[in-house]
Amino acid sequence: MSPSQGHDKKRCSIAAVVALVAVVLIAAACTSPRNALGPTDSPCFRAIPVAHAAVNDKGHFAGVRYLSVKDLAAALKTAQKFLSRHLSIPPALRQTKSAICVVAYGGRFSTSDVALGWEPTGRPGSLALVVVRVPNVGVIATIITKRPPLRLTRFLPPFA
Repeated sequence: MSPSQGHDKKRCSIAAVVALVAVVLIAAACTSPRNALGPTDSPCFRAIPVAHAAVNDKGHFAGVRYLSVKDLAAALKTAQKFLSRHLSIPPALRQTKSAICVVAYGGRFSTSDVALGWEPTGRPGSLALVVVRVPNVGVIATIITKRPPLRLTRFLPPFA
């Protein structure tokens, strides 16, 4: 083997290492610095265990949504059109200024089954919407209904 062949192999090895490092750096630059599934719903990860406790570990996880109280009130007002009676939002919900997460559980629920329960229809329902304050995690209300008044994101498997 001649000296020029040794230098060629060395140059190829160095080029391969440089190319590999470049690919790794480019791939790392494309990822988010945070470990999150969705930019808007990620604050709700801390709310899920609190919501699960609020329904006394009953039912199955049905979805989650991060929003403002104003947006939830608008969704409830829209849902009121389908109710036969006037809907009065609980004072704790009206007085909340922070953002909220609505965590939904499917099952059979009444106000006595959940923490801070509220039945807008006056009847038990198949859906418990636990309204959780974020970032200072705490349950504001648990809305018992038959249908969700808003779209929910489901990014976890259902609880058993």
